[in-house]
Order: sequence, then structure tokens, then C-alpha cells
Amino acid sequence: MFKIFLKRWIFLLVIIIFDLIIALRVSIKFYFFFFWLLISVVTISIVWLLVEHFMIRLYLGRKLPTKIEEDDFLGIEAVIENRGVIPLINFVLEDNLSCAIPEERERRILLDYLGAKSSTSIRYSCYCPQRGKYKLGPFSIYIFDPFGLFFIKKKHYVYSEVYVLPQTFNIRKFPILVKGTAPWFGIETSRVSGDEHEFYGVREYKPGDPLKRIHWLSTARKNKLIVKQFQRQVFFRATILFNLSKDRNFGEGKKSVTEYTIKIAASVAKHLLEIGVSLEIIAHVGEIVRIPFNKGPEHLDDIFKFLAVAQAESKVKIDEIFQEFARYIPSDSSLVIIMLDTDWEYLFTMLSLKEKNVSLIPLVLIASSFLYPFVPQQKLIKEAQIKLPKTFEFSPIFFSCGANLEEAFFR
Repeated sequence: MFKIFLKRWIFLLVIIIFDLIIALRVSIKFYFFFFWLLISVVTISIVWLLVEHFMIRLYLGRKLPTKIEEDDFLGIEAVIENRGVIPLINFVLEDNLSCAIPEERERRILLDYLGAKSSTSIRYSCYCPQRGKYKLGPFSIYIFDPFGLFFIKKKHYVYSEVYVLPQTFNIRKFPILVKGTAPWFGIETSRVSGDEHEFYGVREYKPGDPLKRIHWLSTARKNKLIVKQFQRQVFFRATILFNLSKDRNFGEGKKSVTEYTIKIAASVAKHLLEIGVSLEIIAHVGEIVRIPFNKGPEHLDDIFKFLAVAQAESKVKIDEIFQEFARYIPSDSSLVIIMLDTDWEYLFTMLSLKEKNVSLIPLVLIASSFLYPFVPQQKLIKEAQIKLPKTFEFSPIFFSCGANLEEAFFR
């Protein structure tokens, strides 16, 4: 596709006017010389672009991490390979970076030369301020003629996916969790340490059983593979429950209820999984999302990917979510609920979990701090604590807009 810049049109118009002036001032021979010179320049430019359009074969690729944390820089390496038989001179590479701030989403890089049957790589980066799942691309190549009058724009539909994960903060002191039991749990896995497990017995090997669990004495005696079974005696389980309400998303941008909820949920999930807790997520973000109990880095990765894209689209109350899923919360576990202080009334309903020996850990966002950010934070926290009945057997952790979230777990 041929395109001409506006300044090129102006340049051509000036040339035509200048040509007419020359025609009135000089001899006919000089006029024809100048006219054919102009025609020659334009012809050479068009022929050059046609040759490059049909003769050059470009391959473009993009190397980048699949996930980064918000407020970080995404490093990208673009690979350009000229598989054609002629070199590429004076061209521009354009990449569309949807994860960057608006003024940096179209990144253009000028390259002087790329020889035939050769390749080069270009490194650049962009600042990613907002969590989410982004699709980068496509590439565009601008190929210019030798005089810079015309250019061809060719799109290369190469896309890359990247997750910008929510930021987390360190949690050094977390409320005490309830330890549960589950006898005859089955084969021990390599993810869990054996400190809290007892040997239960042996059975015949099945495909997928870890080789380190082979009971060699029984294997030699029976002349077939035998593995050890274990009984998981004690372990911790926790459920994180929250609701991203569209009507109660007070504040703006990163200082909003939704962004604080996501940041707290991500930090708590990371902390609990790092200390070996089996974790479940229940959330409403316009639809119910339930990530079942599991452990390990892969489980954390699944949780973070969900939190990266979660938006405040819920139109239900947190009490409705609790009532629907309360029966699935296992006995001898902990419920970490992230809520607003304006939802105190729903805590009375949740106290019914005490019959199942479920500890309740409320992480409470003070709604007024997002509406009136200039009110002293300690005053807001004190007012919120007054609303809490003294008969409650737990101590909520309060968070206010603009406060240090990490320090909240030391109060």
C-alpha cells in the first residue's frame, strides 16, 4: 500500500509551482531538462518501492516474558529476518504495545540497513502501569524510497500475550489459622513435606506415582513395583472470599476499592501458599469464580492470572455469595473475607461457621477513606472499630486508602 506524507504533497506542489515559474523564465531546453529530472526521481522512487515490495521477504518475531508485575517495565526483543535477495534500507519498525501508557503504545524504531539473507534484533521496553491481560501487536514496517518521498506500510500480524499481575506486599504477621485433619488421604505427593504425614501402608505401583515412593523391599519380595502410602494427619486450609461490586467501587484509579481488594487478595494468597496452606478462592466479578483448593506455584499462578483480569462488575452483595458457598467451606479451616466496613451486618451471618470450627479473618476496607482521602487515617480506623460488637471473637484488620498496607498486619 503506497502512502505519501502531507509534507511530501506540499513538496510536490512547491516543485510544480517552481517548475511553472522556471518555464516562464528559462529556455525550453532547460525547462525540459528540469521536468524530466523530476519525472525520473518519481519513477525511480516508485520502481524502488515496487521492487522492495515484491522481492523482500520479512519474518518478524517477538520475545518477551509472559507475565510481569504492574508498575514494572516490560522488556521486549523484536527479531527481524530478511529472507529476500535484496537489502532493506531506511525502514521503520512499529510495534503496538497495548499494555503501555497511551503515549507509548505505538513504538517506532528507525533502522538504517538490513542485508539480504540476514537478521537483526532490537530491544526496547515499555512501562506497564495497570494489571490486566494484554495482546501486543501487530507489527508494521514502513519502507521508504531513496529520496524519502514515498513509503510502503506492510502489516505483520504477529501477536504476543502478556499478563500484568497485581502488585503484592510482604506479610510478616498473619492471624492464626485453624489446622484440620484428613485421615487416609492417600499417596503423598512431592509438593508436601513429610513432617506431618505418617506411613500408612503399601500398594501396587500405578502410572504417575512418584518413583521416590517405591518401597524397594516389598518390590524385591513380590517381584513387581510396590509404592508406599501415607496418611495426611494435619494441614491448613483457607478460603479467600471477596466481591468486586460495581456500585461500591469507591475511589479512582489505583486508589479504588477494587484495586485495594485485588492487591490484598494477591498478597494474602502469595503468603499463605508460601507457608504451605491449601488455598481456595471464591469471588464475584460479574460472575462467580471459584478456584478450588490446591497448593504450589502453579496454583498461585492461576490465582494471579485471575486477579490480573478481575473487574468490578458484580451487582450482588457479599452476603449472597457467602450464603451460596458457605456449605462448601470445609470444617477445621479458615475463611479470609475481604469486605467494606459498611457490610458489618453480614458478619453476624458468617458467625454460623463457628459450628464447623472455621476461623473468620475479616480484612476490612474503610469505605469513607476512599471518599474522603484527606481525613486522618487513624480517625477513620477508630470510627470503624467502634461499630464492631465486643462479643465478636476475632479482630479485623483495617485498611484505609493511602495507608501502608504492609503495616496493617502489625497492628
